Amino acid sequence: MEQLLERLVVALERHYTCFPWDTFISALLLICSWITIFLLLKERCEKIRPYMQISFELIRSSLACIVIRNVGTVPLEIKSLIFDEEFIGQLNAEKQEALKSKVSTNICVFPEQKWVISLDVNVFNIIKDFKKKKISIDYKYTKIRKSRVYTEKVEINFLEYKSFLNYISKEDELKRSVVDLKIAIDNLDKDVRISNANRG
Repeated sequence: MEQLLERLVVALERHYTCFPWDTFISALLLICSWITIFLLLKERCEKIRPYMQISFELIRSSLACIVIRNVGTVPLEIKSLIFDEEFIGQLNAEKQEALKSKVSTNICVFPEQKWVISLDVNVFNIIKDFKKKKISIDYKYTKIRKSRVYTEKVEINFLEYKSFLNYISKEDELKRSVVDLKIAIDNLDKDVRISNANRG
């Protein structure tokens, strides 16, 4: 039994002394370097590619709008916007045609820029009157003067916003108060003029 253990120890010693550890470590370091370079190049490519975002926003407190943003660092060109036909079929005829015409387009959007597409309908009307309350939008875009096309899709379910309140900023509240005050002053001015005319 002792001889067998001795042979095993001798065999293991020969095996480990014959193994080229320096070559193995060099190869491992080379592989790690390649992986690091690959990850850095991938990260750089991700930074210089275009990024487009489509979202739903309320404009003028209740007007349903689709907002297109360039959230990347390079300009992009929208090649196609395809709106859910069943949903847009519930809009007025003029708006339907306008949205259908975006199937093929060349709209440029620069970094931090946004474009707003109004659906010309109040969001509360969509929730209350529309049969289909969800819109899906398929869109394609490229980096300007490049051929690689990025294809994405977004779905907006207006019913999910039913219980939300629309936040009005202090500036909007002040603006609304000024408008109400102007209407009150105009009405008072009109009443004074009528009263003066009746006296004279």
